[in-house]
Amino acid sequence: MAEPLTKRQKEVLDYVTQYIELHGYAPSYREIAAHFKYGSVATVAEHIESLVNKGMLQKGDNEARSIQLVKAGENIDHEVTFSLPILGLVAAGQPIETLGTHPETLEVPSFMVGRKNSYVLQVKGDSMIDEGIHTGDYVVVMEKAVPSNGEMVIALINGGEATLKRYYKEKGHIRLQPSNSAMEPIIIEAETPIEIQGIVIGLIRKY
Repeated sequence: MAEPLTKRQKEVLDYVTQYIELHGYAPSYREIAAHFKYGSVATVAEHIESLVNKGMLQKGDNEARSIQLVKAGENIDHEVTFSLPILGLVAAGQPIETLGTHPETLEVPSFMVGRKNSYVLQVKGDSMIDEGIHTGDYVVVMEKAVPSNGEMVIALINGGEATLKRYYKEKGHIRLQPSNSAMEPIIIEAETPIEIQGIVIGLIRKY
């Protein structure tokens, strides 16, 4: 018989469940910490680990938004993968141009593939290092034209320069925020063309 959930574990599980039902993908540890006003994501990690051990959740190893619900009687196979196209490079620093359609593909675990069209970009730069995203990593992107504030996005600036940042729509402009204390945000004024290509829902690192 499975060990019962504590009150806080049940609250975390309910929040994750509702978030996935609303957005189609899991919240990040940082978003869970903000919701429950935790001072550290380490507390979130403890709760998630407990829920994994109790068979309520499954997750990847330190991968962004890799939490997945486990339904009653369900046996999720982590070996199931999808082959997603690698569409080019995205800058985690100053914007650089995308490479366009690329013939290579990457095998991505099924729990990291969004409900909408998904693809892969390779990261170049260090502006997102505080999120654990480094040069050479691959991010899994789900198409979404209108992101929520705080989501990590692939933004196309001036029709050809792509950048990876957190998105904040503010009065009179959009702020693309790096996760590196040494770097300044990119401010996109109202007259500057910007297109959101998608949101980051997974992170893959090859050694």
